[in-house]
Amino acid sequence: MRNREYVAKMLTGEGSGSSYEATVFYNIACPYTVGDPRAHCYNKNATMTRKRCYNCKEEWLNQPVEGE
Repeated sequence: MRNREYVAKMLTGEGSGSSYEATVFYNIACPYTVGDPRAHCYNKNATMTRKRCYNCKEEWLNQPVEGE
């Protein structure tokens, strides 16, 4: 199995092993560039936590693809 297949299976709930949250947190890089207001850590006072990062990535995954 390749990494692509592993992540796809974990994100669709077909995989076993690590949790969906762990798959999103560890295997998906931050989708935003520095200073992007859509990022949950945009506020300089925001504390970077696993939950904040996961929620941000989850929100991004649920958005339509840009440019379509």
